[in-house]
Amino acid sequence: MNHFEPLFDNHKAYFNTNVTKSYQWRIEQLNRLARLLTENQQALRTAICQDFKTASEESLFEVTAPLGVIAGAKSQLADWMKPVECLLPKFLRDSGHKAMIYREPYGVNLVMGPFNGPLLLLFDPTVNALAAGNPCILKLSDQIPKTSSLVLELVPNYFEPGAVSAVTGGIEENTELLKLPFDFIFFTGSVPVGKVVMRAAVENLTPMLLELGGQNPAFVDTTANLKDAAKKIVWGAMARGGQWCTSPGHACVHESIAEPFVAECKKVIVELYGADPKNNSDYSRIISDRELA
Repeated sequence: MNHFEPLFDNHKAYFNTNVTKSYQWRIEQLNRLARLLTENQQALRTAICQDFKTASEESLFEVTAPLGVIAGAKSQLADWMKPVECLLPKFLRDSGHKAMIYREPYGVNLVMGPFNGPLLLLFDPTVNALAAGNPCILKLSDQIPKTSSLVLELVPNYFEPGAVSAVTGGIEENTELLKLPFDFIFFTGSVPVGKVVMRAAVENLTPMLLELGGQNPAFVDTTANLKDAAKKIVWGAMARGGQWCTSPGHACVHESIAEPFVAECKKVIVELYGADPKNNSDYSRIISDRELA
């Protein structure tokens, strides 16, 4: 028996009560998530720093960014829930017909978060799922044990069991979860794992949203302020050890300024992390050996 099946069934039964369809329920879930983040901000930041072996202020973004998404969703939720009139063919309009689109929640959502945005990339899709009236199972990465352990502890303290729950694990747990007939899947991570998620979702005809890693070239032309460009590109490439999806993968620099640009990059690295970045507590470490490949 799939050991996640009772958890899934509990969420499904909860969804079938129709309680999640109300504006009040959706706002309440967003408020609960906001309280989880604000009331445990320091503990969450400490856990992130322990997982990445850094004292960097980058952890603040992991808490504040989801709070901004929550505030935005709350401000727009009433409009999102309003029926929208649908344009009909002229002959139907002329005969007095009218059509409306009513947005309904999908059902039980699976939100699979990555290690490199431990809160941001887990909770951002969760905010949207809850705002749309969907109970969620959150799948936390096994590569961030301190952060995952804390979130596993906190979620039951802030949410009803049928509304939001959290689990963690590796390949075996992912495989079991993906066998279940979720109504929607959010996945953030690598292309190879994204393919696995998509193949599993197809078996149950489950709609999904995949946010996958890629390359982000930065372009530097002859009009650029080289010192400013170097500082921004180096910071983006080295923040969280380069382990995030918006990290510049490479810089495309006009050949006439290539050497000065490289020289500025070398200066910026020393300015940001010192002559020996390895011993700088602000520099995040690679999360695991398998990410070195």
